[in-house]
Amino acid sequence: MTTLNSYASLADYKAFVTSRGQTASTDTADDAVIETLLKDASSFINDATGRFFYPYVQVRYFDVPSLDDVDPRLLKLDADLLEVISITNGDGITVPSTEYSLRPRNDSPYSGIRLVDNSTYYWASDNAGDYHDVIAVSGIWGFHNRYAQAWLLGSTLAEDLDTTETGTDVASGTLFAVGDIAKVDSELIYVSAKATNTLTNTRGENGSTAAAHTSGANVYIWQFMGTLKTAVLETAMQAYKRRFGQSNSNTQTVTAAGIVLTPRDIPAIAAEFISTYRKYT
Repeated sequence: MTTLNSYASLADYKAFVTSRGQTASTDTADDAVIETLLKDASSFINDATGRFFYPYVQVRYFDVPSLDDVDPRLLKLDADLLEVISITNGDGITVPSTEYSLRPRNDSPYSGIRLVDNSTYYWASDNAGDYHDVIAVSGIWGFHNRYAQAWLLGSTLAEDLDTTETGTDVASGTLFAVGDIAKVDSELIYVSAKATNTLTNTRGENGSTAAAHTSGANVYIWQFMGTLKTAVLETAMQAYKRRFGQSNSNTQTVTAAGIVLTPRDIPAIAAEFISTYRKYT
């Protein structure tokens, strides 16, 4: 079962629920159920916050800023931008990276692209004079509160890759795990299995395009936000334990018949994460 874009893996879950000094269970009877719960908990976080906490590649289109705007050089974005691949102006001209800066300047993700003050470029309409949806921003989108640390250098390619190969040899497979999202150049891949230094993967994931890569190219591993992973693990664990009438987190209600313990649907850490990172529009 693929767990693409799940914020915690089956191995993460088994390590999380294993008591100190004990060995993680090798029982596979409920693996599919647990993986489904992890994916559902991840999707719940997405829906509740209005954000995606995994990287995806997309071209998004924007209107030319109005001259009446407070800052007509600022292109406001409608999604969380992590990294620009290319910007094509309304007139079809590519805007060089030296001609703009990403805003906010010191935080991630980015919500705007501003042409620098001394740039000779300006946000332009298309050749027909249309100002709507004419500026194309190709980028890696998603949310990470510390994007500078989001990509861990896992290894380098030990071979050239064509556009169809799904067995990828790397110099060292030590840091890779099943369920990882990896990046080579601008292509995202999903690691579904590992045998020493050979990764089995699906190519061109999350909107990216499978491309040829040369031996020695860096292979990065996406690092999910730590609090996000814990929130998903706690949520999935609570749901799993409720199948057996168990819960580590109960709400106590005093009734005439006595004290009733009710499992909380949303663990406190998940509720706090949602409150902190919910997108308001």
